[in-house]
Amino acid sequence: MTDLTFDDLRWLHLLWAVLAIALVGIYGIWQRRRALRIFADANLLPRLTPGVGWFRGLVRVGLTALALVALVAALVGTRWGREARPIVRRNIDIMVLLDVSRSMLARDIAPNRLERAKLSIRDDLLPALGGDRIGLITFAGTPTLACPLTIDYGTFRLALDDVTVRSAARGGTLIGDAIRLAGDTLDDDVDSHKFILLITDGEDHESFPVQAAAAAWQDHQIAIIALGLGDSQVGSPIPLGGGAGERYLTYQGEVVRSKADFATLQQLSNVSTGGLFVPVGTRNFDLSDIYRRIARSVRFAEDADQQRIRHPLKAHLFALLALVAVLIETCVRPGRRLPRARAATGPLGEQEAA
Repeated sequence: MTDLTFDDLRWLHLLWAVLAIALVGIYGIWQRRRALRIFADANLLPRLTPGVGWFRGLVRVGLTALALVALVAALVGTRWGREARPIVRRNIDIMVLLDVSRSMLARDIAPNRLERAKLSIRDDLLPALGGDRIGLITFAGTPTLACPLTIDYGTFRLALDDVTVRSAARGGTLIGDAIRLAGDTLDDDVDSHKFILLITDGEDHESFPVQAAAAAWQDHQIAIIALGLGDSQVGSPIPLGGGAGERYLTYQGEVVRSKADFATLQQLSNVSTGGLFVPVGTRNFDLSDIYRRIARSVRFAEDADQQRIRHPLKAHLFALLALVAVLIETCVRPGRRLPRARAATGPLGEQEAA
């Protein structure tokens, strides 16, 4: 199993809790046997608690530990092998342009603009794609292709999880450069409908985004869906990490407040047929609804195909193993059941007969 991979190894720290539970279980067995030896004579103990020993107790503890370890293996996202799955593609290619500039750390949308965008992409947009290709470009002062067009949503999700404000090599917000890179990255397949999903607060630093959007439509027939995040009136301070207490970005002694620039986003979405501007502001939003609006706006023919997924997720196998271990554990008795006739004999049985 040389191609074994994991989604998030941080969950392995839960194994310390599993070890602690196993040790507590073993200690409980030892304490129970110790208390029984104090309570009754060694000759009387087998009659009071027949068949109680170390073996059955350790088996129950082992099965419980196995179930917990299997759940941890499911949580870390264990993957291996390859798997063929049927997919239905609608020939829609969408390149997500995600702003990772420092202004995206503003908290006018909880928990902040960047994390809220990532959450909606992962939980809303990906389940709505249904076999369509998706790619990811992160940008601030320079754009970076984080994930090329793919139908392997697991790979895209891993790339998205790694996105932070440090994903860009240089600060700033150059929306136009990101649109130009997306235009070069999206191929010129005439059978596909190509879209750019731009998620930003719109604060551009003279990269001529409107001209770039017009060129993308004229040269590649790429429509732009622009989502504007953040407060466009008052703005929001930009928090700085590290140090004690809350600190904000300042300029000449004044706290910098990041305001969303909806006017620019409205202009660049209007240059293409099928373009759309969504002024999210500080409200909640659902990318699945927006994507369904995109899909309804184009004519497409569904194309059934087989996709060979590399490293498919195997969490369900470990969840099933945990369930089986728990069921077996409930069937293991602490001691063997003795025949009723034998249980009635002995000192206690003789007293009842008398």
